[in-house]
Amino acid sequence: MSDPQQPVPWVAPEAAPGPGPGIEFGGPGARLVGYIVDGLILAAAYFVGIIVSGLLAAVFAALGLLLLLVIFVALFFYFPYFWWKGGQTPGMKVMKIKVVRDKDGGPITGGQAILRLIGYAISSFVFYLGFIWIFIDKRQRGWFDLIAGTVVIKA
Repeated sequence: MSDPQQPVPWVAPEAAPGPGPGIEFGGPGARLVGYIVDGLILAAAYFVGIIVSGLLAAVFAALGLLLLLVIFVALFFYFPYFWWKGGQTPGMKVMKIKVVRDKDGGPITGGQAILRLIGYAISSFVFYLGFIWIFIDKRQRGWFDLIAGTVVIKA
């Protein structure tokens, strides 16, 4: 039996769960700035594409419409392509963050990249609560990360 007068030794609190030794989660600020950079890139590409397709449509209507279709498809696949091919969009590269598989930290698959994009849409439809979830989740995952099984880390 222990003596009630004996002081209880101090015990350090458990470490917060992390993605692995020496690896940190990508913070909400870096993620937001990266997303804004990507948004500016997409807006510039869309603006240039609309002007070029408008000029082409004035001369060759079918070619202008075809270019417009190609632009919309390219803009749709912007995020999934970069997530799948290197784990980083240009905006994420600027902020030195990267998306990886949550279970083992490996590169994400094309299917996970598409699921993550679908998760972006779902997160937006519900008053952006899926993006705000990054502040609530211990591993700083949004709904799109939970849906795709991904996590964002510092690169």
